[in-house]
Amino acid sequence: MTDGVRLEPALLARLGVEPAPATLLQFSTAFCAPCRAVRRISAEVAALLPGVRHVEVDAESHLGEVRELDVRQTPTLLILDAEGREVRRATGVPTKPQLIAALAGLLQR
Repeated sequence: MTDGVRLEPALLARLGVEPAPATLLQFSTAFCAPCRAVRRISAEVAALLPGVRHVEVDAESHLGEVRELDVRQTPTLLILDAEGREVRRATGVPTKPQLIAALAGLLQR
């Protein structure tokens, strides 16, 4: 769990994040096999849970934002609440149940 710092709206806009009850913000690179797995799992969870949006960002094309958010490896998945606060962060490939559990609290608010 992170400290829930609200990300700057301008930063979120540069990354293509639009308002949603919950956002899965994924940082990937072109030749990252685990990134493809996270993309699939995140898309499935977003399709399953109303109010969840999945946004995938090419880390190499957004180096300034990657540094600002202290993303150190791909895949990195940030879970943002409706206010744009980072409430969780995961590296590697989460399971679908882990992702659903991490989102459950946000969607009940």
